[in-house]
Amino acid sequence: MKTIDFRHFKMFTDIAQENVIEQDLHKDFADLLYKNVNGIVAHDLALRIYRSEKPVELSDDEIALLREFIKNGTPIFIDSFENNIKE
Repeated sequence: MKTIDFRHFKMFTDIAQENVIEQDLHKDFADLLYKNVNGIVAHDLALRIYRSEKPVELSDDEIALLREFIKNGTPIFIDSFENNIKE
């Protein structure tokens, strides 16, 4: 299992990845999943993220789903996402 803390998400602010800001993305990210990704797995994941009080545990399949979802996002968000995945 891997985890991501969407309430304390560390976002890079530069290409050198030397500076980060901490953001609470749990509601906004859950909304994006809920509105844009089909299927019951995405529905469950969106609700778990939205209701989370601590880091969300994610299976390899859920990580793959999220990677597929964000692959067209900004490079800085993609790199930040990968940096926030914890074993």
